[in-house]
Amino acid sequence: MILAEIFSISTSVNPWLIFVFVIILSAFTYYIYKYTIPNVSLPLKTFLIIIRALIFILILIMIFEPVISVVFHSNVESKTLVFIDNSNSLAAKDSSKRLEQINSLIKNISGRSDIRSQIFFFGKKVDSVQDAGSSKLNFIEAQTNFSTVIDLIKKKGTSVNSAVILSDGIINDGNDPTYQVEKLQLPVFTVGVGDSTEKKDILIYNVQYNNTIYAEKPTVIETAIKNIGFGGGNTRVAFYEENKLLDTKDILLSETGLNKISFNYKPGSGGEKKLSISVSPLKGEVTTSNNGKVIFLNVLDTKLKVCLVAGSPSADVSAISKAITTDKNILLRKIIQTSANKFLSEVKTSAIDSADVLFLVDFPSSSTPQNLIDKISSAVNNQNKPFFILLSSNVDIRQLRSLENVLPFTIENNNTELIQVLPELNSDLYSSSFSTGSNKKEIWNNLPPVSQAAVKIQIKPGSNSLVSAKVRNIPIANPLVISRSLGKQRAFAILAGDIWKWQLQTAEKHPEFFDNFINDIVKWLNLSSQQKQFSVSTDKKIYSPNEEVNFTAQLYDNTFSPIDTAQIELQISKGEKKFDLALTPAGSGIYNAAFTPNESGDYLFSASSLLSSTKMKTGIGRFSVSETQIEKIDTRMRPAFLKMLAKSTGGEYYSIDNYSNLLDKLRGINRNPIKETGTKKEYNLWSDERVLLLIIILFAAEWFLRKRSGMI
Repeated sequence: MILAEIFSISTSVNPWLIFVFVIILSAFTYYIYKYTIPNVSLPLKTFLIIIRALIFILILIMIFEPVISVVFHSNVESKTLVFIDNSNSLAAKDSSKRLEQINSLIKNISGRSDIRSQIFFFGKKVDSVQDAGSSKLNFIEAQTNFSTVIDLIKKKGTSVNSAVILSDGIINDGNDPTYQVEKLQLPVFTVGVGDSTEKKDILIYNVQYNNTIYAEKPTVIETAIKNIGFGGGNTRVAFYEENKLLDTKDILLSETGLNKISFNYKPGSGGEKKLSISVSPLKGEVTTSNNGKVIFLNVLDTKLKVCLVAGSPSADVSAISKAITTDKNILLRKIIQTSANKFLSEVKTSAIDSADVLFLVDFPSSSTPQNLIDKISSAVNNQNKPFFILLSSNVDIRQLRSLENVLPFTIENNNTELIQVLPELNSDLYSSSFSTGSNKKEIWNNLPPVSQAAVKIQIKPGSNSLVSAKVRNIPIANPLVISRSLGKQRAFAILAGDIWKWQLQTAEKHPEFFDNFINDIVKWLNLSSQQKQFSVSTDKKIYSPNEEVNFTAQLYDNTFSPIDTAQIELQISKGEKKFDLALTPAGSGIYNAAFTPNESGDYLFSASSLLSSTKMKTGIGRFSVSETQIEKIDTRMRPAFLKMLAKSTGGEYYSIDNYSNLLDKLRGINRNPIKETGTKKEYNLWSDERVLLLIIILFAAEWFLRKRSGMI
């Protein structure tokens, strides 16, 4: 049964003041309708007075902002939720005994009329058990996620009076539930199932590596190997690329239980590389399924190509060139004009076509050939080349208008006068795109002034002002540093010259600042080439046997607006075996699908889309299903965790061998299962569209009646 009780009305002013206004306005309404021209009947006059008074009262409601608070009371029958761990870590030699013990507990709880309960199995997700008597545990869940259990308890709300969790306490998915469970405000009882004794084992505990590296550049793969009961023994660790042996190392297992070894790795070519590390099994191990580890690295095939085009030699050109060349993964080519139709070296415009990023410094000048301007314009417009531009005093504004359609800013006049401006960092916008090496506000606050043309500069839609300009610490309207990302096109602009002073100023105390700043710009601009209209990916790269693989596809048009109406088919293959899935649209250009592989090994996948007879296809991706089950890496029960979980909620911990006191506790909690709850709702009358609509209707009704009666 649900009851509603209005228990308070609050306003922005004293309610007595509202009452006084109501009396005054009602009296005023009576006064203006006391004598009418022409005179109308008393019933009509009374009706018009009521309408006008209601209008005034409703307007007062809009002005004084009253809020009506309502509490809904209801009686809810609460119960105990029982969650049973169905993960693979519980499958052991004594699984039959564990099954018997768990089923006995289920029967003791669900079979009692004085304990209202609902049974669930959980692993990665929570599944409701419709019939506790006929449902069978199979311990096949590939992962254990306690957060899903806590989320369900919170969702059930007041219909839950307590919870029981039967588990070994092993968590390998989701967040740590410790903080969440403390907020439940109900007792959680835990029952430990499993063996907490350590068994002899050796395993790959952790692998540290860089996800993205360059071809021909060495990197280090560091591996941590854990042993239990094998200290002082010898074993061999092998390192593979694409199942090809690269290196082996013989190690003496530490008595502390942890060894760290490193492998040097230098990829010969670009692409996604599958690396694996395995440790030779030892006699007496409880399991060998955790003796290997697979990782994937993204190897960039070639160096990033930057073409710097300058309208004249300058200190800015030198400073920027020097900063770019500090990154050995960037190949810099330069086209520097010295005078009309003369260049510092032989002009090879092919460098513009092959460049990943363009840097325009002091460009274009008054003497820059039109064919070079047209070449840059074509590269930016037709090839979507990302570019940087430095708007120094050497730039000819009239020549620059040839590139106006791609610039992230507009200039409204041709004033050649220069002003000295200081930078004012907009931290939030800047930090969202650039590294900590160049976003320190204290450095920006101490930079010297730079030269900006005294023109009015407006940023275009889609542009962000990362650094503002100020004169003598007074902000001015012009930005100083802006970025723009629109579809596939990216642009970055510094709207001043003499930035070489920034390099000189920071050389002593912050020598890395200027180099980081320029190279961050290069990397940010290069992101545009990595954007794809159509892509598909998995939620991770390595899966355990029988673990669900989640696919996400993203589809956009040429302007990078999302497409939600396409038909997308997913193709998965492993050797000769093929699997086809249809992806389901989820909105905003995103499509989802799930696949559960039943074999270990490497899988390839790609997706194809069809929209209005237009076909698109993604590149080929891959994922790997390990022979190692994550649940089998360490199967020891965690009683300390289960005890802590119970204690933090006012519950208790029990062993599956002795839980009789648990039944007494649950009977006591369920003795009075009816709980009264209250839900508070607030109604803001002053912002309710229906109040405004009613005022309009009343005004219309009054106007209609007055006109019909011929009143003035």
